[in-house]
Amino acid sequence: MFSFKFRGAVGLAMGAMLLAGCNSLDVENPNAPDANRALADPNAIEAVAGGTMRSWYNTWEGMEGGGPLSTMAQAYSASWNNFNMNFYSSIDGDGTRNTRAYQNDLASAGRTTMIAYWEGYYSTLSSAVDVLTAIRKNNLVISNASNTKRAETVAQLMHGAALMGIALNYDKGYVIDETSDLALLEYKTRKEVRDAAVASLEKAATLAAANTFTTPSGWTNGTAYTNVQIAQIARTMAAMTLAYYPRTATENDAVDWAKVSTLAAGGISSTGAGFDFNFSGDGCNSWCHEILYWFNAFDGGRVSTRVAALMDPATQRHPYPAGGNPAPNSPDKRLGDGSFGPDDEDFAGYFGTNPKTARAGTDFVYSREEIFRPDRGMYHQSNLGHIRYDRSGEQSPQAIYGGFGAAPVISKHQNDLIWAEAELRRSGGNLATAASLINKTRVDRGGLSAATAGEGAPALITKLIYEQEVELLGLGPSPFYQRRRVAGGLLAGTPREMPVPAKELGVKGDAFYTFGGSGNPANSPTPP
Repeated sequence: MFSFKFRGAVGLAMGAMLLAGCNSLDVENPNAPDANRALADPNAIEAVAGGTMRSWYNTWEGMEGGGPLSTMAQAYSASWNNFNMNFYSSIDGDGTRNTRAYQNDLASAGRTTMIAYWEGYYSTLSSAVDVLTAIRKNNLVISNASNTKRAETVAQLMHGAALMGIALNYDKGYVIDETSDLALLEYKTRKEVRDAAVASLEKAATLAAANTFTTPSGWTNGTAYTNVQIAQIARTMAAMTLAYYPRTATENDAVDWAKVSTLAAGGISSTGAGFDFNFSGDGCNSWCHEILYWFNAFDGGRVSTRVAALMDPATQRHPYPAGGNPAPNSPDKRLGDGSFGPDDEDFAGYFGTNPKTARAGTDFVYSREEIFRPDRGMYHQSNLGHIRYDRSGEQSPQAIYGGFGAAPVISKHQNDLIWAEAELRRSGGNLATAASLINKTRVDRGGLSAATAGEGAPALITKLIYEQEVELLGLGPSPFYQRRRVAGGLLAGTPREMPVPAKELGVKGDAFYTFGGSGNPANSPTPP
């Protein structure tokens, strides 16, 4: 009988200075007594520039923040309370999450969900500012002009990416760059943080386009990127920041979709075959696609029956029915008949799967095993696992199942779908372009009938949302940002953004507050 293998939280390697708030910046760090000398060392600054990519990646992909968001969005399912998933994703008897407000106080176990992104992104931001300060204010040269511009550009990219993380998750935050006076820091609204993130990412794209370089493959633990690709990554991130920022459908209508279209049209799917922004795991020692480590292993988590029912409404019921769902028979070849793995009985019996057939899906697997805790709610259960990034094809511990191998944090198809949405929502948008972009996954990957401009925008948006549901799975917390901006996308009571962590509020002497549940707003008001 298959036994569930519990997985522990992965420790992330943070930068030398943890930027968790203006007061905490004044604390002397005995482990770095000579910061000025470190900022004058070209080798050290180059290493810090590369390290910003790892710090951002481990935060974006981290389960402490992303696990609850993915399950709150009913993209993935798990009844385990690792990373507070069970508490925040569980459903009250009345079908709401009215008792599931963020636990933003110093005594609650659930506070760690809010701390993870805050500390992770501000650690990245702090390191990026160190690099920009050394180069722009101290005139540091790293071997030659090309290497110096490479470090500066990547630091600018990760500066914007860190602010993107704050803007997408919190109601307010600090905007800091190499010109900031840390003694005078004040909170900026989430809209101001968003705009600062977009401006920073656009600056990174401009820097990258103006210089010629290739990043060391070690900066992503496996993949090198040219300056042209860095510029495309920056534009895609800027498009994501605008598109994923809305907390509600009303805010989604107010997005500058024309600008999103322009940015995505210069993003990672804009030329040739496009490319994914890949990082490689090392078994979760220093580099970890932690969300995939949990959810591309179908003993760690499953695909929500909400998504399963979208892909095969004839066989997959939502919520999970007594006795479970039968094997699928989906026209979408990403699911197919759900068979998986080597064609042998030992493998099939161990994982509760059907031996692989010619109709096996590329992204999903059907498992008969019920691995979750029924006493915590059978709605957490699902028969479908997500195996898109399991390159081994057999849940090998030497692949994503064990935290090893390359996988995207942002995919070219993600950029396609943002671009398509911008065309559908902007004034005068090109429906033919939108349909073509949707078909890159709908037809090419899914084998479904082609979307056409003649269907009109409402029908194309329905097809677009289906593709977003399937294609965003496993790409960090993106499914949550997608679901909260769709009408009816999140259950009542689900918080739509995070408060500033109590740990930070306490340092500043500010009152604790929270979002979600029945006694609090789901999110802050739309900033003017």
